[in-house]
Amino acid sequence: MLKAEEYAREIVEEKLGKKTARIRQFSTGLSHFVFDVLADDDFSCVIRIARPERTKEFERGIFWHEKIELTGVRLPQILEVGEINGHHFAVYERLKGDDLENVYSSLSAQEKRGIAETVAGIQQRISSLDQGLFERIYSWAEVLRGIVSRSEREILSHGLCNPKYINLVRGQIEKYGEYIETLKPVTFLYDLSVRNVIVDNGKVTGIIDVDDVWFGDPLLAIGRGKTILLAMRQDTDFIEYWCKHLELSAQEMEMVELYALLYCLRFMGTLGTRLNGNPSIQTDPDNARLFESIAENILGHHGIEA
Repeated sequence: MLKAEEYAREIVEEKLGKKTARIRQFSTGLSHFVFDVLADDDFSCVIRIARPERTKEFERGIFWHEKIELTGVRLPQILEVGEINGHHFAVYERLKGDDLENVYSSLSAQEKRGIAETVAGIQQRISSLDQGLFERIYSWAEVLRGIVSRSEREILSHGLCNPKYINLVRGQIEKYGEYIETLKPVTFLYDLSVRNVIVDNGKVTGIIDVDDVWFGDPLLAIGRGKTILLAMRQDTDFIEYWCKHLELSAQEMEMVELYALLYCLRFMGTLGTRLNGNPSIQTDPDNARLFESIAENILGHHGIEA
């Protein structure tokens, strides 16, 4: 991490020609090293530095950033893109505010409702992106089964969680097979819910980290967000406001629950993973029982004994 911080300082001073007054690593970034920088002339920015093995992911993020900007979604302006000692980097405008994940507990019900409606609108704009941008059309069922299979390999490898949840989730996916197979896929940001939404004084100032645009059911982002909130031991009012705003049907609400269950399993798989050193709910091995408990509550709500 020290080396990445040195690179960030070098980018500010040699690439931007400014003197660094303060530099700190954000606690929420997992895939890349992300730094909050303040220069001595009060210039502020965010620097993302990719590890060499994450170069393609980084380049994909720049590509989608440009596409999403065209939809009118507020993103931080890209100020500089380059490479330093084999690491790709980008310098971004510093949006005012903090990540929703960090301020959620301080928000009022009215603020949560307003943010939920704003995020719903952002996902709607992103759904307008041309599906031809995707290299191939695949079945959404294939994507979901792939998430389960990847999680299965990881859970069996690290042995932190009971593997019984694997087939329980598979069974639920098969139960809703008709909905999944007939779904009309659209583009969406799968990790845009509780994370990657920047909030200031209870209002959204923009979104960040648009590397992962998916093609499928945007309700997955809602279910994933619900699991994150439950793991944070927070209320799920934000999710309820989002669902209410979309006027989801009873079946669509069940799909949100399925996706929440799916991400319980996914996070069981990522426990113990070391990424860029930042702490995370989904990588802390001490959270094994937490995710099992969340999964059991969701299954129990549907009358399924774990």
